[in-house]
Amino acid sequence: MAQSHLHKLAAPFALRLQKRFRLFPQGLCLITGAPRSGTSALCDWLGIHSAVSSFPESRILVSVHTFLEEALRFKNLQVKSDEIMGLARNLVLDYYSNARALMGKNLIVDKEPLEPIAFPSKEYGQFIANFMRIFPNAKVLFAIRDPIATVWSMSQRVWGESLTVPDSRRFRLEEYIENWCACAELISTHADAKNVYVVQFGRLVRDADNESKRILDFLGLPIESPFQPRRTHEIGFSKEDRKKIQQAAAPYLENLRQRGITDL
Repeated sequence: MAQSHLHKLAAPFALRLQKRFRLFPQGLCLITGAPRSGTSALCDWLGIHSAVSSFPESRILVSVHTFLEEALRFKNLQVKSDEIMGLARNLVLDYYSNARALMGKNLIVDKEPLEPIAFPSKEYGQFIANFMRIFPNAKVLFAIRDPIATVWSMSQRVWGESLTVPDSRRFRLEEYIENWCACAELISTHADAKNVYVVQFGRLVRDADNESKRILDFLGLPIESPFQPRRTHEIGFSKEDRKKIQQAAAPYLENLRQRGITDL
């Protein structure tokens, strides 16, 4: 009881101290990709690492992206783009540092799947571009999974429950396919970037120990415990729906294959 009371008293002091002296970690990693491609599992796993503080779907990065898109429409703000980027960067870091004590951590991890509820205009590429522009030294983990499994998982959930005014929605199969294809194209575009690592879901599940080490090495973190694969659900698509997904995804899979991304 006494320890709990002391913790409550110490927490506000710690938050003030880290904000004043900017003692929170400067390392930042974004986990992204199509929804239902393993982003949550990755974020949960990294979140238990002693050097990591995770903020799954904080939405602050989405909100700052929207702010930038709106602000830079205007000439008088566009000429001050460096200043605007600095304001955006500080807003994000202040959000994290006000949320919890981060002292002793080396890396902040946020997860933002590229989905149409968070991005109604589907400007996924521009979101990634803005993130990289605000945080040029940040790391990005792109998760990608087999299109049939991903689209099936998308189709089994309801979307929109995270909104201030919940607007429960489901989408057409074609929209889920379009989402996977857009994310696959984006991954192909960024796969060779220095600060990007593509997490192939199949490799992560089938070779968890080695893939865990590769991911942690990329993030500059010591090995603690490897990723633990979760049980996946059976896929219930008809042959016709499977064929539709395979045909739509084929050119994107080929682009990924040319970059060595094959174990989905």
